[in-house]
Amino acid sequence: LAAIAINNAFLFEMTTTDMMTKLRMKHYFYTILLERMEQAATEGHPLSVIMMDIDFFKKFNDSYGHSCGDAVLKQVARIIQANVRAIDLAARYGGEEFCVLLPGTERGRAHAIAERIRQSVASASTVYEGRSLAVTISLGVAQYDPSRDLSGKSLIDRADRALYYSKQSGRDRVSVAD
Repeated sequence: LAAIAINNAFLFEMTTTDMMTKLRMKHYFYTILLERMEQAATEGHPLSVIMMDIDFFKKFNDSYGHSCGDAVLKQVARIIQANVRAIDLAARYGGEEFCVLLPGTERGRAHAIAERIRQSVASASTVYEGRSLAVTISLGVAQYDPSRDLSGKSLIDRADRALYYSKQSGRDRVSVAD
């Protein structure tokens, strides 16, 4: 029975964790998001989401190759994980996009966390084959609103629109959804 339990835990990790970044995968993020939204609505606790995207990511792949892009993804993932709490959930959303679920966190505090992540990425030394690469990210923050976020997609879309606004406003910044 112990061997089965260990094998099941291993399989769970494999099916919910992005092997490159060691962050959770999008499908797992959505599962937990829905649970936390229900909990936040029932208990009246705040819940926020941060969406982020690596600025000009394509240039790393095009200029230095895909292994450089992979190194950038891993570095950003490590920084994200280092800047969130154990109760938060950081995930690779897809490609060069990441998201963080922040239970018990209102949007002002979520903005501060997003800003800390942004500054940490910008100031980190990302070195690839002896080259120091300037990496920045753009971020969007949204706080769960039970009256309008009737689905996880709604909350994610609001954070994503804030992220898009950051990109349109010059990148390397944090924007907060209304």
